[in-house]
Amino acid sequence: MSVAASQPNPTRFKRRLLPLAGGLLLFVTAAAASLYYMRGVKEPSSEIAAVAPAVTAEVDAAMMQSPNFQILFSDGDRGLMVYEGYVYVVRLGDKLPNGRRMIGFQKRDGNWAAVTL
Repeated sequence: MSVAASQPNPTRFKRRLLPLAGGLLLFVTAAAASLYYMRGVKEPSSEIAAVAPAVTAEVDAAMMQSPNFQILFSDGDRGLMVYEGYVYVVRLGDKLPNGRRMIGFQKRDGNWAAVTL
């Protein structure tokens, strides 16, 4: 009489491997995060810090200049704006290329004007 021998079941092996792989991934992620935060944030070099104030002064000066865009048409709460050769649809509250917010449209002397904040 012959006796059947048990064969290895591949699904049983996968059931043991998946939790082990998940746990290993979690451990590695936690260890990397703790090392990153223990190292701390480095201060910027003095060379970078010396350049930063000049850049902000240039940005402020650029915001004070008159914008070089044109409003083509408006229907009250949105309008068509041309800026550097591109046409944009602008709505109330949108941020304009010069950093200001659109709060309204007015028609002055037959031309549309943007009211910004």
